[in-house]
Amino acid sequence: MDSWYATKNLMQYIDKRGKIYYCPLKKNRLVDDTGGKESYKSIASLDWNESEQTMGKVIKIKAFPKNKKVKLFRVIVSTDQTEFIVTNDWSQDSNDVVQEVCNFGWKIEQ
Repeated sequence: MDSWYATKNLMQYIDKRGKIYYCPLKKNRLVDDTGGKESYKSIASLDWNESEQTMGKVIKIKAFPKNKKVKLFRVIVSTDQTEFIVTNDWSQDSNDVVQEVCNFGWKIEQ
């Protein structure tokens, strides 16, 4: 799914049908990873510990329903490209698998 299409309505549509999505979000998208203890901040400004870098982190995207949480993965594609991927697949706990599912790779490989 192209980040252009990473909209609340589309993700909710897929969710309601019981399907799984892996969706790139733009780095300026506002999210909360504190469970409401702090205000929303851009994805690019989130802090990542080693476990979260490997297994993802639970977030709430601004303007989504109050109880709707997703898993966010930070995928480092190259030294100058980082992608932020959300999924409703709660069983997903591998950044490597997310990278494979989203088919990120060097331009020469594509």
